[in-house]
Amino acid sequence: MKIIKWFFGLVIGLVLLIVAAALIVPLFVDENMVKEKISSEFENRTGQTLSLNGPLNWSVFPWVGIQLSDVRVGSAQGFGEQPLAVVKELDVKVGVKPLFEKKIAVDTVVLKGVRLNLHKNKDGRVNWEGLAEAGGKDQNTAEQPKAKTGGSSGMEGFEVRLKGIELEDVSLHFDDEQEGVSVRLDDLALKVGELLPGQPVPLHLDFRLENSQPVMKLDLSMSTDMTFTEDYQRIDLAALAVDLNAAGEGLPAQGVKLALAANVGLDNKQGALALSDLSVSGLNVDITGDLSVTDLHGKPRLEAKLALQQTNLKELLEIAGVEVVTADAGALTKVSGNLFVVQQGDTLTADPVSIKLDDSTLNGTLKILSFKGPVVRASFKLDAIDLDRYMPPKAEETAAVAKQPEKQKAGSSKPDFTALRKLNLDADFSVGSLTSSGLHMQNVILKLKSRKGVLTLDPISAALYEGKLHGSVKLDVRKDTPRFSARKTLSGIQIEPLLKDLTGKAQLQGTGDIKVDVHSMGLDDLTIKQNLNGRFSLEFRDGAYIGFNLAQAIRQATGQAVSDEPQKTDFAELKGSGVIRQGVVTNNDFYMASPVLRVTGKGKVNLVKEKVNYLLTTKVVKSLQGQGGANDLKGVAIPVRISGNLNDPSFMVDLEAALKANAEHKIEEKKQELLDKAGESIEKKLGSGALKGLFGR
Repeated sequence: MKIIKWFFGLVIGLVLLIVAAALIVPLFVDENMVKEKISSEFENRTGQTLSLNGPLNWSVFPWVGIQLSDVRVGSAQGFGEQPLAVVKELDVKVGVKPLFEKKIAVDTVVLKGVRLNLHKNKDGRVNWEGLAEAGGKDQNTAEQPKAKTGGSSGMEGFEVRLKGIELEDVSLHFDDEQEGVSVRLDDLALKVGELLPGQPVPLHLDFRLENSQPVMKLDLSMSTDMTFTEDYQRIDLAALAVDLNAAGEGLPAQGVKLALAANVGLDNKQGALALSDLSVSGLNVDITGDLSVTDLHGKPRLEAKLALQQTNLKELLEIAGVEVVTADAGALTKVSGNLFVVQQGDTLTADPVSIKLDDSTLNGTLKILSFKGPVVRASFKLDAIDLDRYMPPKAEETAAVAKQPEKQKAGSSKPDFTALRKLNLDADFSVGSLTSSGLHMQNVILKLKSRKGVLTLDPISAALYEGKLHGSVKLDVRKDTPRFSARKTLSGIQIEPLLKDLTGKAQLQGTGDIKVDVHSMGLDDLTIKQNLNGRFSLEFRDGAYIGFNLAQAIRQATGQAVSDEPQKTDFAELKGSGVIRQGVVTNNDFYMASPVLRVTGKGKVNLVKEKVNYLLTTKVVKSLQGQGGANDLKGVAIPVRISGNLNDPSFMVDLEAALKANAEHKIEEKKQELLDKAGESIEKKLGSGALKGLFGR
């Protein structure tokens, strides 16, 4: 603020006046007369009052100086009796001998108990108007390293050397009625050693700041040893230490505590800034490293080598007001990393990047070719990770799904895909071992590409359950309602352990292949199901359907004896294909072959309503003896109806149709038996040759 510059400019001017007076006045003039003269001169120049209520303590040799106490500066007219400034103690001394060499050697300037009250009223007037006008007449008094005053002062050409500054118990209060803003700077303490080029200067600063909009409280403490060149082109801050404690709006409830330490070097001629032995700690984070910036006057280039020491990311997020609950309580509790970053202009490269997350290690490179877009290229390798550890617990997942429709009815805001539409991305990922949704995969390879709002994962490949996965996924967010498509081929997989890991139970055994090609749109589960379309095919070998014994159900339906057998239906081959239209799966070519049965099927599964309506037609091709049955149903088509809830369907053998088919089958057998007997009788009467001649054989 200019008022601060003007205020201290006036203070220095007054100091020079007082020092000059200190050489002569004690010998000839009464102290009270001096006070009155200084106050009168101040009021003439500023229009504001100056009261010197304490005694004037003089010193003459070897230091000429003056010590003031209880100094008060009044506010401009219309701002009441509250003083603009109060100074409890001011001590200034100037060396006598250096004056003969045209040098002003100022001893440590001591300023204690300062209260500066700045006020702007609703009309825009300020209580320092007089100082502003007076300060405008000579704004360069405090800005030059070599003090040069006007001819009237007789100080032109003098070189100023300051041994130090001590500010103690300084406060600055600013109230702006127009903006409704209040700022409080209290307990300011500043100690600066002698400013000599090439020599370390101790520097220590403390203050407490309060702000009303936004509400903020801040405590800061800083210390360092400062070294500078004579031309001030290079400044070094050795052992810089900054401690910050802040609380207020937008910050965690418990506040923020940060500690920074570094050695800082700024070379203006070379255009270079360097921070070495950098350490930033706080908020459960500890970062160390080195940082440098070159070509400050041209196209700055930043290089940083940083290391994040192990921290608890979950606690860090909680401090930021984000509560994260994971299935594994130990997830997100151990995070560390190292990276080397180079940034210049519109590009950034992080190479290498190494991140340790709990038991997983990620290594790779990241390049931002342009921040416009942005344009990103990345390549990462992850040794192993169990993503299920980082998901919400199952109970919370269920509760979240149950609440989702209510949130939608309340009118939840739609996601903004603007940034995604601008993203230009090429990224390669590989994972040695991956667990997701209970599935275990190895040698996972993903290639991600994004152009103009279209994201593709192609290819996707992995080894899983003694088989392989190949596929691709595309997400299109060019419109507000996203669209996606997926193609996947599972070949040579063991389906039983896959289903068991995915759903917790396995109803199918065997080795097989699955192909899926689907597309849909939407964000929520229901919309995705309603718009799901595509096709699929599957083929399994040497397996079984677990939970239902088809042969046993047939025997039971026909009144045959039921033995105690495993509830499963063995098969040598199982295959089928189908189409999906608006979330309804239709299959008309199901086929299953077992040693004693042949099963065909057709029907529909409604994914939206989670209902199934399917008809299996079973034929016995051999005796059911192997599974506890007789041979009287051989060749008979037996329908089995599957219906009800998709997650818990009911199986019912159509007994009436089975008995009717069985009766018709027996009639056909009886007819054939009669025909055979009639043929034998005719052959005996006519002879075998007659029959051969009859049929041309």
